[in-house]
Amino acid sequence: MGALDRYTGPWDERRAGHLLRRTTFLNSQQFVRQVVELGLDAAVEQILADQPAPDPPVDPATGQTWVNNTSPLQGDAQYRLLVKAWWLEQMLRTDRLSIIEKMTLLWHNYFATEADVITDSRLQYHHNAMLRRFALGNLKELTYHVTIDPGMLRYLNGDQNTAQKPNENYARELQELFTIGKGPERAPGDYTHYTEHDVQQAARVLTGWRVQRTGDPSMSTFNPTLHDRGDKQFSAAYGNHVIRGRTGPTAGQEELGELLDMIFEQDETARSFVRKLYRWFVFYQIDDQIERDVIEPLAVLLKQSNYEVKPVLRALFQSQHFYDEQNIGAMIKSPLDFIVELFTSVGFTLPAAAQDKSRILTALLTTAAALQQNLMDPPSVAGWPAYYQTPDYYRLWINSATLPTRYALTDAVLFGSRQLPRAYILDVFAFAERISSNPGDYAQLIADLERELMPSYRLTQEQRDYLARSVLMAGGQVYEWAQIWAAYKANPNDPGARGAAQVRLQNLLRSMFRMAEYQLM
Repeated sequence: MGALDRYTGPWDERRAGHLLRRTTFLNSQQFVRQVVELGLDAAVEQILADQPAPDPPVDPATGQTWVNNTSPLQGDAQYRLLVKAWWLEQMLRTDRLSIIEKMTLLWHNYFATEADVITDSRLQYHHNAMLRRFALGNLKELTYHVTIDPGMLRYLNGDQNTAQKPNENYARELQELFTIGKGPERAPGDYTHYTEHDVQQAARVLTGWRVQRTGDPSMSTFNPTLHDRGDKQFSAAYGNHVIRGRTGPTAGQEELGELLDMIFEQDETARSFVRKLYRWFVFYQIDDQIERDVIEPLAVLLKQSNYEVKPVLRALFQSQHFYDEQNIGAMIKSPLDFIVELFTSVGFTLPAAAQDKSRILTALLTTAAALQQNLMDPPSVAGWPAYYQTPDYYRLWINSATLPTRYALTDAVLFGSRQLPRAYILDVFAFAERISSNPGDYAQLIADLERELMPSYRLTQEQRDYLARSVLMAGGQVYEWAQIWAAYKANPNDPGARGAAQVRLQNLLRSMFRMAEYQLM
């Protein structure tokens, strides 16, 4: 059976949960059961369905949006934070089964920009809105709009690129990071898939684009007087293609379209995009067999579909390979996966009041940044190292600085902290009764919590016994848990009975949140 043949095994909570976690920020069993009931094909179609654009962010102080203002704002840093909070709020939504936030984050990572470099919240928002609009569409069209996006023009100095003084920054990243990739270096300046000469010629193609100082912040402009009107001769890597120099108001669009046609005609461009998708949704390691059995046929499909991404995602998410046991639970949660799944799985919701909502979102953004995933501010144009840095990849998320911070967040959910309002201390009794069919039975309680909190990785019986004896009962007899729970249920307002049950539930959850298996997805 081929790796990309349609999956024909059991469609159960394990496989449905795997699809759910890899494509959305949802994790709870209520959503897993929904995916099971839909069935594989219907679930994939629903996850890949187009979504309406969310309303833009608003200033909590005024209740009005500012992202379409025709001039920059004073004190823009606070508004940049509001855009970040707005995006995190979209990730926290539990009213849809959709891949759109994961896809928008994927393209934000691979067409990376930094809000603190752009320094204009309007451009920051519209860049995100553009990634969102084309996230499930045509990759060539996405790349076209990324290239002339005001935020990207400012970030990679595209708005400083003129015929008289070419700037190669974006032209280099377009080929090295965003599309075809270098490949092995064959000689100085010759990277197999393109050359330094091709970078120079692409920079000439891209001359003349500008960010508007005033006006529509979602649109850039093209100034033909700043454009290099000469012919652009590319190397043998691109079949010695020549882009004829143009003049006039549409010269920039025409030459950019031809440049992208040339790059996207190369088979390696399709392979490069498929590898990005694979590392994001499946696993970081791509060996010769994966390259042959998964990457290559999906790249062929991508080119055959004229770079429409949905057919590739559909084939991947319905494939035998995607549901291989070796791929389930093989990924370490990113900080955003960790935070959003924790928040939604315990049943927290955002406050209705704008100021209160802004405070909790800001607290979560601060935690994500401490965990080394500063939303909208990756460390460089290459994105977050966990998606490209060999040999560790996802393992970079866990280190001596970030692991204690993960523990601190789950502890805060259980015991409270100055960072989170009291409304975000988990009611462990309500949680246990919502998750477990029989919370008074220690074995059933632990089994149900395991199923809810770490569904991608099964615990051993030895681990379950340890949780029962050494954690829940702190070395006491496990049968005593039924008595403790019964005493609480008989008189839930009695401080002694309530406290005895509460401290045991809190310690059990604290220990489970700290297990290595909880960090996996």
